[in-house]
Amino acid sequence: MGAKRTTVVLECPPLNTTEEYEINHAERLLRMPNNGGWRLPEKTPFEFSNEYGIRYKTHKKGNNGAEEKSDDK
Repeated sequence: MGAKRTTVVLECPPLNTTEEYEINHAERLLRMPNNGGWRLPEKTPFEFSNEYGIRYKTHKKGNNGAEEKSDDK
């Protein structure tokens, strides 16, 4: 029984293709300056930054348009 491998789907619009890569390989591709156009798709649970690499997106809780109540009388 092998260890669980996390895979990431990358898309390449210039080649009109998508591929599934192991997370470490996908990160190396995205860090390359001339990577051929590979990027994370818009609808993915992952995000990429050069500082942190690939990680799951954090869900930031917003205010949902609620206005603050003031105590002005």
